[in-house]
Amino acid sequence: MRMRFDERHRERERIARELHDTLLQSFQGLLLRFQAVANRLPEADPVRTALEQALDRGEEAIDEGRERVLSLRLVEASVRQALPEAFARIGGELAQLYPAAFDVVVEGRLPPLDAMVRDEVYWIGREALGNAFRHADAGRIEVVISGAGGNLVLRFRDDGCGIGNDVQRQGARAGHWGLSGMRERAAGIGAELRIWSEPGNGTEVELMVPRGASARMRRSRRAFGGRTAGDRP
Repeated sequence: MRMRFDERHRERERIARELHDTLLQSFQGLLLRFQAVANRLPEADPVRTALEQALDRGEEAIDEGRERVLSLRLVEASVRQALPEAFARIGGELAQLYPAAFDVVVEGRLPPLDAMVRDEVYWIGREALGNAFRHADAGRIEVVISGAGGNLVLRFRDDGCGIGNDVQRQGARAGHWGLSGMRERAAGIGAELRIWSEPGNGTEVELMVPRGASARMRRSRRAFGGRTAGDRP
């Protein structure tokens, strides 16, 4: 298990370096060139206005990319923590960038998780929190983690603007894969993901990890010839 975590960590660091040194830097250079073109146009020119709006969106995309690169470097330390501490750390970092009160609440005794299942739960929760802080314009965001009957239930709540009806119908924002990725990760560990939202009345993301999810994940991996952290060589 230690070897597997080390391999994943090294691969994430390599990806982070390549994204930072090539893709993000190249995009930043392109934005500067487009800005130089925009500056040559009269301020009242509608083409300049459209270009500057596109440049603003490009800057937002680059900032989000840098945040993801940073998360690749920090994730190894976070997933080794218990989930409440890991989500408290994520929320604390995001709360410094986006103005929202944040809290983590633990109810009951939490069941133990296989390390691979915990890793997937962490990524689902990180995406849910990132969406709440970045897009919800919320005043309060909280994570409630509870254990009952051997199941683990996590709820990510905010009192923000909610998810638009078009996004709910399509299952994702155009050009974004966060919600789809959350559903795929949940399905991969045999968990149930539900999302409740109403425009103007906030959003709640619930992830229920049933008892035995770790065992099912091991059986699934064995069916394809793989090993998990708990398998004997």
